[in-house]
Amino acid sequence: MKRGTSKITAKNVQLPKVAKARPGLEKLEADGQTHRRDCECPRCEAGFTPTDHDRQVAARRVAEKQGRLAAARAAERKKERTRLAQLDLQAYFRAGNAAADAEVQRLRDLRSKAIADRRLDELLRLRREGLPLGLALDEIDRRFPAEATSGAENDNGHPVPAGSHPPSAARTGSLFS
Repeated sequence: MKRGTSKITAKNVQLPKVAKARPGLEKLEADGQTHRRDCECPRCEAGFTPTDHDRQVAARRVAEKQGRLAAARAAERKKERTRLAQLDLQAYFRAGNAAADAEVQRLRDLRSKAIADRRLDELLRLRREGLPLGLALDEIDRRFPAEATSGAENDNGHPVPAGSHPPSAARTGSLFS
């Protein structure tokens, strides 16, 4: 060999693709590859028609390919359903957590109001000393009149119109004893 020339191999030479003699004349089966029995292309006219076994193999190959594609689509649909179910579950838990957080905050606010209410503190002190509930409530009303409430403004701290209290005889229940 001369210098600068190389051996021609199938790896370094690209052959041009052969154009069909009569494009569009081929009639193919549903698989898109096997020529039909009534195909009139030059290849089939020359006697290179597929056998019945070739047709069966091609049909089986196409059915398997369609089955694989259908299975892949079904798997994708299942993944999407699972993803949507997960999103629904996350939204449900977020809503539950938000409601629980709101309730906890409400209870914390009520607790801070109750702690700051001097009337409640005095009631608890009087009950621990053994004073009956009715007498303890009367004493609270005497010491802390409803018009001059102190501490946090809660349901018990608002002024109460006259006559809305039940009579003292009704205040005989037992609280914290």
